Amino acid sequence: MATLLRFDMPRTGGGRRWTAGVLVSSKCTQAAAALIAADGHGTDAQARAAGAVTAEIPNKTVALFGSLAGTPGASAGSIALLRAQLAEIEAALMADLLSGLGVAPSRVLAVGVHDPGLWHTARGEPAGYLGLCDAARLAEATGLNVIDAFPARDLAQGGLGGPITAMSQWMLLRHAQRGRVVLDLGRTVQISYLPPTLADKAASRILSFEAGPGTAMLDLLAERLTGGRHRFDPGGRLAVQGRRIPELLEHWLSDPYFDRPLPRWHPQGVRPERFLSDSMQMAVDFDWSVRDLLCSATHFIAETIVRAISRRLPEDARISEVVIAGGGQQNGMLLREIGRATKLPLVRIGDLGYPDDAFGPACIALLALLHLDQVPANATAVTKTDVPRLLGRLTPGSPQNWQRLLQACAGSSPAVRPLRSAV
Repeated sequence: MATLLRFDMPRTGGGRRWTAGVLVSSKCTQAAAALIAADGHGTDAQARAAGAVTAEIPNKTVALFGSLAGTPGASAGSIALLRAQLAEIEAALMADLLSGLGVAPSRVLAVGVHDPGLWHTARGEPAGYLGLCDAARLAEATGLNVIDAFPARDLAQGGLGGPITAMSQWMLLRHAQRGRVVLDLGRTVQISYLPPTLADKAASRILSFEAGPGTAMLDLLAERLTGGRHRFDPGGRLAVQGRRIPELLEHWLSDPYFDRPLPRWHPQGVRPERFLSDSMQMAVDFDWSVRDLLCSATHFIAETIVRAISRRLPEDARISEVVIAGGGQQNGMLLREIGRATKLPLVRIGDLGYPDDAFGPACIALLALLHLDQVPANATAVTKTDVPRLLGRLTPGSPQNWQRLLQACAGSSPAVRPLRSAV
């Protein structure tokens, strides 16, 4: 069953435009959609979320994704089936969102869709990406214009394929004087630096990268070391009973991963196994407890964050606060250690008007808007692309909605820029 979040509905304005975003989680277990209203064009647009809706994805679809994501040479038929099932879920989600907010589909210019996709990342070979959005089926089911496959053009220009939402995050959370760090405490920790808008060439100073392992490491430790009794450490209650083991922290922090230069991102994130492969034997040899390992891992994650902030961000970065997002914000011990180590105020993303389930799809809705405004949303410093490009692929919806979109695009006045950087 879908869960609807309703925000203060922005007042209708003559130049206001509406786009929606759908985000499928990294393990294909949950889908979320958000509707945004924007005034202005390009990166100057001021956007607000009107509402969001989330839904759990059925187990059969989750299992199908798991089998395909972990199986090289997956069959074309299975991939097509997964895309069709996800399109039905996404169409139902959009119907719930728009009907719950009382917004007619004809008011929505386009819906952006981002999913985990299927990736080929073998070393020495070109990276490959296949999005799981069946855009034609979704457009037929909803009548909406659909924009998907955001990583594909970045990959084609030599980029990593992500992270793709750095510009969107900045547009939603930017502040005239406050520089912010968005800390996504997901399975992998991702850091985004959002400079204040008064900074010189602020948009070009945005950074986003992976800092190191995240909650997947804590979950794996909790499950392995309790014999499956705990699949995660609820609230950090096991870790807080343990002790910090300095030699284990130094062992983890010496991993060559942390010497890799930016840009740094991988579609599967940072695998915690690389840090735990020999740690389990060390635990046996030195008689460390489950709680000791979890406590040390929590300190380790906090330390990787503070090192990334101090060593990877611009020397003149003005950081006023750290915005916490992702599932790890429920871990009280982790948040306490991050606050202590960074010595910066911590603000939950919900305190800024975006509940966690709404922030991700709202960023995707903004990616759709940037596509319509012909503004590249990637940057060399973030994705390693050779040349910033327009991200996404547009599939027309119903004839009426397609005509409305064409009229809206014809009436817009995008900023002048070299054609080579926009198409």
